[in-house]
Amino acid sequence: MRARVVWLALLALAASTGIAGAHHSFSAVYDGKRSVTVTGVVTQFRFVNPHALMTLEVTDKDGKVVTWVVEFAGRLNLSEIGWSADSIKSGEKVTVTGNPTHEALPRLAFQRIVKADGSELVPAAAQRNDTLEEERRERARRRTQQP
Repeated sequence: MRARVVWLALLALAASTGIAGAHHSFSAVYDGKRSVTVTGVVTQFRFVNPHALMTLEVTDKDGKVVTWVVEFAGRLNLSEIGWSADSIKSGEKVTVTGNPTHEALPRLAFQRIVKADGSELVPAAAQRNDTLEEERRERARRRTQQP
C-alpha cells in the first residue's frame, strides 16, 4: 500500500512538472527573434497573476480596428519594479513593442510601451539589468577615484 502511495505521488509530481513547464513556454507561442510595434488605445489592463494582460484597439492600414492582446509578466514581478493596476489606464493611447506570435495573431509578448507623454514602461528584467549596470559603473567610478 505504501509503495502505491509513493508511486501515485511521484506520478502526480511528474505530471504537474510538465504542466508548469508548458505554461511558461515562451517560444512555443511567441517569436523571440522578431519584434512588432503597434499604436492604439487601451481598452483594458488586467494587473493579475500569472500574467498581466492588456487589450488595445489598433487601426490597421486599411482603417479596420483590430483588438490586440499584450501579455506581460505577472503582477508580483511587475509590482516589484513599481507597477500598479494604474500603470496603464483604459482610454490612453500607447505604442507597444513586443514579440509576435508564430501564427501572426494580434497578440504580443511585452517588450516596451511608450505612452503619449513619452514616458516608457519596460519589463522587470530590463529595469533590473539597467540598475545592475548603473551600480557597476558607480563602483568602477569609485575605484578610479581612489588614491
